[in-house]
Amino acid sequence: MGDIERVAIIGAGVMGRRIAFGCIVGRKETRLFDTMPGVSEQAIKAVHSLIEERTAQRKLPPTIMESARQLLSASSSLPLCVSGVDLVIETVPENVELKRRVLEQIDASAEPKTLIGTNTSSIPGSWLADATRRPDKVFNFNFGKPDDLKVEVMGNPQTAPETIEAVQDFLRDLGLIPILVRKEIVGYATNRVWRAVKKEVLFLLDRGYSTPEDIDRGWMLDWKTPMGPCGLMDIVGLDVVRDIEMVYYRASSDKSDQPPPLLHEMIKQGHLGVKSGKGFYTYPDPAYMRPGWLEGDQ
Repeated sequence: MGDIERVAIIGAGVMGRRIAFGCIVGRKETRLFDTMPGVSEQAIKAVHSLIEERTAQRKLPPTIMESARQLLSASSSLPLCVSGVDLVIETVPENVELKRRVLEQIDASAEPKTLIGTNTSSIPGSWLADATRRPDKVFNFNFGKPDDLKVEVMGNPQTAPETIEAVQDFLRDLGLIPILVRKEIVGYATNRVWRAVKKEVLFLLDRGYSTPEDIDRGWMLDWKTPMGPCGLMDIVGLDVVRDIEMVYYRASSDKSDQPPPLLHEMIKQGHLGVKSGKGFYTYPDPAYMRPGWLEGDQ
């Protein structure tokens, strides 16, 4: 299996942009496609902004921007986007039926040798891979924020070992660290650790045992992080958090895995986190970033 040099990303939202940024930093030819008009073009501007910020901070060399202009492009259709690439990555919302439809379309248009990655937070590949005629070339991985180094990688029972090897080599080429999940499970491995924290935080808030501010203060003081679990859920998007929790619930049928009423109510009110301007905190100036907040002065 050859090196991965040309990448197509289907879905140009938050994660599509993050992955495109990583591919460009690794100097891979990268194409974007989104069904919403103009979203791919907006994503290219967002990637350029990420590069400019990190260039100004001296985290990236100035030559990366020139690479971005040459290597990053928007495609007008899914078939054009996936034509001739080595790897297609879908980053559509965390919905099994939607992902299966998109994977089927990718499989119908991509060359037989092309690998297909699904960037999911919780959905196992075995729920998706048989929507294609190449389950041996389908795998899961889970990118984080733009400056995160780790990416969890997981195969489904039919994924070929050489597929996983090629994906790990690709991630290393991007300067990232693959964390291999050796046996398929809902939610990967380290992501399940975060999920256990998230589930307990939502329980405590829903039952009135604590507040987002006090939970986050305690967490930040303990672990020296720039935000706590509630701030991080705001970044992920509370609607996305709900969708992820529903995947766990569908897999277990355990009522304790259901998203709590508090989460549903916040979503109903349009409080989705950073993207809506309000979640557990108000944006773009969340309280936890203000001087004195951590010490309880505000």
